[in-house]
Amino acid sequence: MHISLAEYAIGIIGIISKTFISGVLFRRKIFKRFPVFTCYMVFMLVGESVALWELFRKVSTLQYAYTYYFVLFASIGLAFGVIYEIFKTVLEPYDAFRRVWRVLFALASVILIIVSLVWLLYGSGPQVDRLTQTMNVLLRSVRVIQVGLLLLLFTLASSLGLTWRSYSLGIALGYGAYAIVDLVLSAMRLEYGDAVWKLESYCTTIAYGTSVLIWAWYVNQPEKLAGRLAVIPYNDIAKWNEKLEELLKRKAA
Repeated sequence: MHISLAEYAIGIIGIISKTFISGVLFRRKIFKRFPVFTCYMVFMLVGESVALWELFRKVSTLQYAYTYYFVLFASIGLAFGVIYEIFKTVLEPYDAFRRVWRVLFALASVILIIVSLVWLLYGSGPQVDRLTQTMNVLLRSVRVIQVGLLLLLFTLASSLGLTWRSYSLGIALGYGAYAIVDLVLSAMRLEYGDAVWKLESYCTTIAYGTSVLIWAWYVNQPEKLAGRLAVIPYNDIAKWNEKLEELLKRKAA
């Protein structure tokens, strides 16, 4: 395996940025509110450090592939967990919505896992190709959900008591910005094939670096500006939550 000096530099900058974010998450005790996001950040820090070290040592392609797929698979699971964590946080004042969201999220997770396993076990082509295709299916699914999460939070930000400095909105913004770029580049790759591989690689790296900078800015801002509102406004969402609560009670009776 061989990468250029510029790619080494980008990798080192990413590791430094994630080290900074992880430190702030623990120093400001933000990890108590967002434990899954903290785990994601620490895991990516360690995983990318190991991968960069293997590239520096010029290990075999097979050994690097084991590391790459392990980090990729775990990062998909953690990213999916972060999506759940964000919704759980912003829906905390609305108990009925939160309970329904847990059920929907669990069903979506089970369906996604079943589809991935079926594709991996019974899909066409060699097992290595099926593994790659399964990873791509999982990644695209997570990216679509991340974009949807970003759009939904932007649409309902004021109703949910979120501000532009909210940690939840900042985490979603970082994920959503990267997910949008990744989905566009994936569509280009399907249309033009390997001709845009290098462009996709550079743009993906820049997009992910931008996401890390967004997270760094949000977690490093004054905590009083990023905190949750003391009083959640009574609005249509609160009214819908009351109606949903009544419906759930009637069904449980």
